[in-house]
Amino acid sequence: MTKVSSGKLIFSNPAHPDSAFTPEMKSLSEVTAFTAHTTAPKLKSGATAPKVAVYTAPPNVIVTPSNPLVISGSGPVSVQFGTVTIEPGGQILVYTTADISIETLVKQ
Repeated sequence: MTKVSSGKLIFSNPAHPDSAFTPEMKSLSEVTAFTAHTTAPKLKSGATAPKVAVYTAPPNVIVTPSNPLVISGSGPVSVQFGTVTIEPGGQILVYTTADISIETLVKQ
């Protein structure tokens, strides 16, 4: 993907209302990274396992001091990036269980 996405760089589960991106929600068993390393949770009768927020179209993003890349939420997140460019002072903040793939990482 050659398009650089603009807007808030928030990849969250559940989806954050200010985010420029929308995930596809999948069960834990549908996301390889989580099935290989996660044992099936023991759930009470009638309870459901958490869903994974999957961001599949690999966006190219520019991370700046005023627009950090944030991966957060109360549930697991799986995200694939094309090129992530980190400008001086830019930060990647991860606050939840995540499977993160970056095709090209550029530090300026």
